[in-house]
Order: sequence, then structure tokens, then C-alpha cells
Amino acid sequence: MNARRRSASLTLLERAGQVGSVLATFDIVGERFKVWVTNPETVQQLFDLQSGKSCAHIPNGRTFGHNIPWTWHLDPLDYQMADSAIEVCDARPSYVEANRDYFVETVGRYCPWSAQLIALADYR
Repeated sequence: MNARRRSASLTLLERAGQVGSVLATFDIVGERFKVWVTNPETVQQLFDLQSGKSCAHIPNGRTFGHNIPWTWHLDPLDYQMADSAIEVCDARPSYVEANRDYFVETVGRYCPWSAQLIALADYR
């Protein structure tokens, strides 16, 4: 990323309160979703996954709000990577979208078992 573009990106991140975070992009059976991560332990878990030092590939976090193109996202502080998770929180992003109220109010977490980290942008 060139310096001008990075500066513009950081300005947007500052306005959104996301400076000091990483943006992880996952593919779940052909559907993508992105997660802002501010928890230092999870940031390290993501870099370990990317470098092959970890097998914890399942993003596991509290659901709420939005995540373009989705109308929900994972809490950037209440989020970690897992080797395994309970089945009730496993789904494709489109299923969460179609059942958003259920996921936000009843399940409370999202943990797609088939998630694959495909990109990690460092804004720290």
C-alpha cells in the first residue's frame, strides 16, 4: 500500500476507532466476511495462523451490528481463534444474515467451522 493510500486509510480507521487493529478476511464456503480485531492475544493468534504456527482457524466472537455486505459483525474485543467450537454457532455468513435476530439474541456468537483466513491487513 503506498504512503498516501495508507494515510487515507489510517484517517478513516481513526474516525472509526480502529487504529491499532488488524482486519482479518475469511472465506466460508465461497462467502467472505471481515473482522476488525483489537484484542492483542487474538491479533497474535491470527498472525500465528497466517504463518502456519497455529491450527486454530475458527473465528469465534460475539455477533452484533454490521459487516458489509452483512448487517452484523463480530465484536473486535470479544473474539478469539479456536480449534473447535459448538455446532450451534457454525454457519455461512448468509445464514447468519437470514437469521440475524436469532444469532444476535439467542446464539450470541458466530464460529464458522469451515473458515479460512485469506487476508490479514495490519493497522497497528
